[in-house]
Amino acid sequence: MFIVVNTIMAAEPALAVMVEAFRKTAPDLRQFEGFLGFEIWKEEGSLHAISRWSSREAFMAYPRSEVFQKHHKGMTAEQAVEGAQIKMYEGEVLLG
Repeated sequence: MFIVVNTIMAAEPALAVMVEAFRKTAPDLRQFEGFLGFEIWKEEGSLHAISRWSSREAFMAYPRSEVFQKHHKGMTAEQAVEGAQIKMYEGEVLLG
């Protein structure tokens, strides 16, 4: 499994707006082969958007897509990551 964690630092009002935006756009990810799930984790001053994919290759179809540009208001993947901290992990579920 391939996991992408996008950490966004912002004031609480901005984080609330981002959570709503993620709620509206997350269902679009279902169209990508290999998409496994999406979660939001919040803590004071930051938001972690976690997406799970079957592989790195499955994930890479998303930032190369028109859906990504729609989600990020026309920005390329390179432009979108400038203000975010993105970490990628290989993982596995040991107990579900």
